[in-house]
Amino acid sequence: MKQVQGVIFDLDGTLVSSSLDFKAIKQEIDCPPEADVLTFLETLPEHKQLEAMAIIHRHEVQDAQQCEWLPGAQEFVNTCIKHSIPMAIVTRNSLHSSRVKIKRNAIPIERVITRENSKPKPDPTALLQIADDFALPAHSILMVGDYRYDLEAGRNANMKSCLINYTTLPDYSHLADYTFEHFGLLHQAMFDDR
Repeated sequence: MKQVQGVIFDLDGTLVSSSLDFKAIKQEIDCPPEADVLTFLETLPEHKQLEAMAIIHRHEVQDAQQCEWLPGAQEFVNTCIKHSIPMAIVTRNSLHSSRVKIKRNAIPIERVITRENSKPKPDPTALLQIADDFALPAHSILMVGDYRYDLEAGRNANMKSCLINYTTLPDYSHLADYTFEHFGLLHQAMFDDR
């Protein structure tokens, strides 16, 4: 992992805690349990989309107002800064709720892409845009996340993907190039002897 020259993070469940109840959100907007929320929204008529987005926004803002750094994440980010490794956040959240989370936790990452300014993960567009912004080849950037969309986005962008923050390996762990139960282990793998 010493070859990693840039890092892209997911936000919820990766850098900060999240208590978003997707089951409740889906029930409130009449989204089928097995469907992806953002994909489902695209199938709705415009007025229904607006209503559903308002519900999602309410849930996201409530979540943002109580999130905290996850263990080891802040130290990892600070070490990346110390080693001049460029960083970005790509999230399926709204820009507003993401800004609340970033400000609340003083996350020192300026480059943030949300669902308003790019296609959501697992689409690789945002990740490839960041590689271009960093002036780095995609294969030298690590995509770090806690869910299958993060790992799929990394694969789709030809980046190494890292599954982080789990208690038991999820059924999508095979999509990850690296798996670490917490940031302390990722920190060791990337920075020991660097």
